[in-house]
Amino acid sequence: MIFSHILSGSILAGTGVGVFWHFFQRVSIYNRLLWGFFLLTVSLAALIGIFHYAGNESLEPLHRSMVVLADSLGVVCAVVGVWGLLYRRVYSITTFITTMLFGLFVFILLLLPEVRVFTPVVPSLAILVLMLLAVFSLLQRNKRGLWIVLAAMMMGLATKAQSLESFFHPTDFYHYASALALWFFGKAAER
Repeated sequence: MIFSHILSGSILAGTGVGVFWHFFQRVSIYNRLLWGFFLLTVSLAALIGIFHYAGNESLEPLHRSMVVLADSLGVVCAVVGVWGLLYRRVYSITTFITTMLFGLFVFILLLLPEVRVFTPVVPSLAILVLMLLAVFSLLQRNKRGLWIVLAAMMMGLATKAQSLESFFHPTDFYHYASALALWFFGKAAER
């Protein structure tokens, strides 16, 4: 049992649910569903991680799969959700279904043994796209872009948690940085 991982995982899971509940209630339905899939896949991966770190080793494969789901379907939903948030797009069911199918395709692709090595590339590419969207939004004087820049920066720091091992345990740093990124996404949705 690793108490610090359980605590940081609980904070991440609670932040994901709380941000979705507090900040995304006034967003249109399909936009909200996209944000929900992003936030709740991250929260679900953290929740399963809590039980894994509490000593239930049999949940380790499920935890890894949920992290891949959050890093594939979740980030695809986040990129499309950020586009809608920054450029005030109200999505239809067609956009929602297309995004979900593409995200699930990426998830299934990343589960293949030959493609598994590219798993860290997907969130990094999504962070780059989020940063570009936010910068272009800032050039148009959209203040929400600043929150997206901060969220993308925190997501980027979270992906580099392994290099901060001497300062913080990488798992805890990843959880705390991700929780802060989710909160920044929520602030971007606030009116």
